[in-house]
Amino acid sequence: MLISFFTILITISTYLLIAYTPLKQWIPGIPSHSEELKLRKIDLENIQYLEKVKHQSNIEDLYYQNLITILNDELPADPTSQDSAYNRDSTNYAMMDFSTSEKDSLLRVKIDLREKYELHNKEGAVSQNDDMKGVFFFTPIDGSVSGYFNLKEGHFGVDVVAPKDEAVMATLDGTVVFNTWTPEAGHVIYLQHNYNLISVYKHNAFVLKKVGEFVEAGEPIAIIGNSGRLSTGPHLHFELWHKGTALNPEDYMRFN
Repeated sequence: MLISFFTILITISTYLLIAYTPLKQWIPGIPSHSEELKLRKIDLENIQYLEKVKHQSNIEDLYYQNLITILNDELPADPTSQDSAYNRDSTNYAMMDFSTSEKDSLLRVKIDLREKYELHNKEGAVSQNDDMKGVFFFTPIDGSVSGYFNLKEGHFGVDVVAPKDEAVMATLDGTVVFNTWTPEAGHVIYLQHNYNLISVYKHNAFVLKKVGEFVEAGEPIAIIGNSGRLSTGPHLHFELWHKGTALNPEDYMRFN
């Protein structure tokens, strides 16, 4: 009994001595006091960084929600409401000014007053294809063409540079048949139109429509962006396909 008692006493003493004194640092694999402080500092920095990323993500989500609401000619939700999306995190949005800014007002005026069916077809372009006589396209976005249609190089559309946060419009009435994100093209949306036409919009920052939704010509369907590995700056890559054949969009519309 004495041997058992002393054995238990020595075991407990050894454990307490190692667990609560600097002797534990002599055990392989256990960091020293300075290393432990350094690890705690790194852990704290990681926690702070994750909180910062989470906060930035919430801000971007709210920004795009407001942008979609404005494009749909509606007012953003009241930030003081208990059911508002602004109250889903710990940020005190009640103290922030959510009145309509000058940029928001200009965006509304631009979309409301813009001629919805302003036609940018090039003269005589529709006569190039008998199946498309009488088809008039709405320019998806006004801007400068930086990349031209080239079948030999595998560039099946045009690249159009436009200001940040510009709305991308549907070129014709149609139905959303594809909406996804790819590493190369970023946020992509495809529309199926009459006359066996398909229009493709790539590198968007955000897509506003879901698969199966019907859209009208000139209706906002996305926000211009810089998503995807093949993008080198904010722009829209626009393609136009007829019966499986790529068409040069510049033969049917102008972009500036």
